[in-house]
Amino acid sequence: MVETALAVYEVETNPQAVVTKGQATANACRQIVLKCSMQLQGKTYIKAEGWQALAAACGYSPRIGIVEELSNGDIRAVCDLVRLSDGEIVASAEGYLGMDEGMWAKRPRYARRAMAQTRATSRACRSALAWIVPLLDAGLETTPAEEIPHAEIETRSMPVQVSAPKLEVHEAGMVRTVSEQTIQKIVGLISRAKNAGVISDVEVFRTGMRKTYGVKSAKDLTEQQADEVLDSLQSMLAKRAAIAEAN
Repeated sequence: MVETALAVYEVETNPQAVVTKGQATANACRQIVLKCSMQLQGKTYIKAEGWQALAAACGYSPRIGIVEELSNGDIRAVCDLVRLSDGEIVASAEGYLGMDEGMWAKRPRYARRAMAQTRATSRACRSALAWIVPLLDAGLETTPAEEIPHAEIETRSMPVQVSAPKLEVHEAGMVRTVSEQTIQKIVGLISRAKNAGVISDVEVFRTGMRKTYGVKSAKDLTEQQADEVLDSLQSMLAKRAAIAEAN
């Protein structure tokens, strides 16, 4: 993974003030981050939603800038972590998904693109905020969960058992459930993709989507996950249209 931390926290010259801010963030996010963590081989890793919660509490928001498919089928995504107060990029990181990853090589393109973006998001948040994690819980690893081999298979249904408070929806981008409007967009694009021949079996596509994100239905997706699905569907439709036009 390639990552660049351009700034670590809000501009602050007093070290003690920096640590105090970090501790306040850790205290505010502890329940949410633990709820969005999972266990693997005796260690606990934070999933993308947990990293986003930390970022949101600090006034940051991740934004995917690049998603590209390489000639060998590998997918590379780049995410910038942006400070909402002034639009300044405070960190940037790359997420990568290779065709040499056995569990991903045969997955649908949308799922591979989505995971590359998820990895980039986690990595960008980590590059700026990993130092807060020990203040939150010394037992947490700072490697993003999505980068751990076979993590999806073994731990999608194994969250750390804590009571998390109700998540508040606000402009800082805290984790939230997908809206009905977004669900309708996904349904509409799936139908278009089916009619265009991009998707041969709608149920297989939906099953793959649910398995990828560990949800029972599209209604259980977060807004970011739904955006990833929409992005992938739009990309597949655009490519099919480009091929049709070329012919």
